[in-house]
Amino acid sequence: MTVLYIAGQQPGTGATAVSAALAVVWRRAGKSVALVKPAFLNGDPSGTTALFAQITGVATDAAPVMASDGQLTSGQMDAIAKEIEALASGVDVVVVDGLPRTDADGGKVAASAQLAQRLGAVVLGVLPYSRSDGAETAAAWREAFGDALRGVVGNRRTRYAGHDAHESLVPSLQAAGVSVIGTVPEERRLLAPSLAQVAEHLGGKFYVSPYDDVLIEHFLIGGLILEWGVNYFNRFPNQAVIVRANRPDIAMAALSCTPACIVLTGGAEPAQYVYQRAQDEEVPLLAVNTDTIATEEALESLQDHVNVHHPAKAERFAEVLTECLDWDALEAAITAP
Repeated sequence: MTVLYIAGQQPGTGATAVSAALAVVWRRAGKSVALVKPAFLNGDPSGTTALFAQITGVATDAAPVMASDGQLTSGQMDAIAKEIEALASGVDVVVVDGLPRTDADGGKVAASAQLAQRLGAVVLGVLPYSRSDGAETAAAWREAFGDALRGVVGNRRTRYAGHDAHESLVPSLQAAGVSVIGTVPEERRLLAPSLAQVAEHLGGKFYVSPYDDVLIEHFLIGGLILEWGVNYFNRFPNQAVIVRANRPDIAMAALSCTPACIVLTGGAEPAQYVYQRAQDEEVPLLAVNTDTIATEEALESLQDHVNVHHPAKAERFAEVLTECLDWDALEAAITAP
């Protein structure tokens, strides 16, 4: 049994996404995996614990503890170690979504390395992709986790930077003594809000709402269309169409392409035949009081509220990691004595 501790470079780097995706990949491969978030720095960890329970089918009664000022007491670490020991019974690997190496301001989170050591875990670091990373970055990770550090993953690499990562970043870190398990490109689905988040953010009212947990990857404004509506509204998957409620002609054209949602602006109720067609096609209708321009402007701040706590995001990120990580190197690293 292996305890794998995933440490982000700082909050928001992607440790939770990597933890969840690794568990999905290994479970698909037939491994038994426990997945847990035992401690956190700030915010509300309930979304993470709920996601982990959905992935593994096992909910834990132990709530994550807050590392106040980046510290955990010995009693807290003992309780976490006891929890991990109980979860480890009969599984191949325990994936621990650990504390970050630093806080948002770059200050060291001492409890992260201490907890990894207390658990007897091997450590995989997750750092934001940067072409300037090299000896200094490697030294900081080695100083924090020592020999327990088995490698790092560069996350959110821009898609055009693959050659640079392969030719420059990876050799630079590895020459400085840190193994790079892979670099992972940005993935649109991980940035997508759920329809429920869109509705809450806009203060909208559902008239048809069969799937409020669907992910919205694109927003398309239905305005003056100079081409066939099917061509215009059939451009992207998982898209929400924003259109004035008093333009049922445009709404009907969009409905012919079965979008993920139609957002009706202007505060009016949907036309009866739009409502009926949406019901027949099982397309959610969300009515908002703001006009189309104000609705679009409001959506610009939606990204601040998006997180990775969605099973479809874990599934998609698992596919990305399958393509981008050196799995032989990862397996060798985490099983080495």
